[in-house]
This record gives sequence, C-alpha cells and structure tokens, in this order.
Amino acid sequence: MLKDIQRLLLPDPYYAGTAGFVGGTILSLHQDMSRLELPSSVPESVRRCHDAVRHTYIYSYFSYDLVTVAASQMLLCLELALRERIGDQWKGKTNTKGKPLRPTLDPLLKAAMTQGLISYIPDGLTLLRNYFLHGSDAVWNPPMFLPIFESVTALIRELYESNS
Repeated sequence: MLKDIQRLLLPDPYYAGTAGFVGGTILSLHQDMSRLELPSSVPESVRRCHDAVRHTYIYSYFSYDLVTVAASQMLLCLELALRERIGDQWKGKTNTKGKPLRPTLDPLLKAAMTQGLISYIPDGLTLLRNYFLHGSDAVWNPPMFLPIFESVTALIRELYESNS
C-alpha cells in the first residue's frame, strides 16, 4: 500500500521498532553501504548502477520492500559490470536463430573466471538472478541482502583491478 504523504518520511514499521528489525536506523543502513564503495577504475555506468542499489537499500528505512528491489538490482548491476568489461567478446556472434548473442550472467561469470579476471563465482548467483528476473513475491531483509551484495561488490572490484 502506498504510504500517506504525511507518513512518507517516517520509518517503516520494520525499522521503527513495532516489527522486524528493532533498532535498525537509517544511520546503520548508511554505514552498511558506505563501506561498499567502488574504485574509480570501474566505469561510471556501473558505479551509477551500484550507487542506485546502495541508495535503494538505505531508503528501505522508509519502505522495507526496497531491500528486495535492491537485491534484484544488484545482480543486474553485476551483469552490467561484466558486460562492460568483457561483453565485446561476443560481438558479431549469433545464436541458433541468427540473432546477436547477448550473454547473460552465467556465461559472463564463467568467461571472467576463465580469463582470470575474478577468482571465484559465489554459489547460486545465476539462480538468484533468474529468480528475480522471472518474478517473485519474496521479501528480503538486510541480513539476507548484505552478504550477497558484499560478494557482488567484491567481484566488481576484482573485475576492474587489472583495468586500473
């Protein structure tokens, strides 16, 4: 339900202490995201996408469901980072129907791993991406989101380390 305009800047009940994460503050959410900065060697488009995920997580203080939006977008951000870094390798290639080949997260991760641009692929990222991409009514919380976003951020950093 859309929040009433007079209540827009009030914390969601999950943070306000009436349910969920009692004691969670906008400051603690901001601190979570402040430590997950990307270096300047990462393209601006990827940093902008990553910042949007970080802001969405912080603003979940006002609308708890935004944690789930942040979770779904973090995987698209990783896919963008991979595509920006190694996507040119698929230029000119076509699928079985003759359409331009546009690799998704799994082949991009595998190619980056094979080329030594990343040192690991966290389990389940492709399944999670597909889970969100095909629709879900799941509601995420910060403890579910943070470890995966930390891994995604580390992968993006690693992907562009050799680019600096």
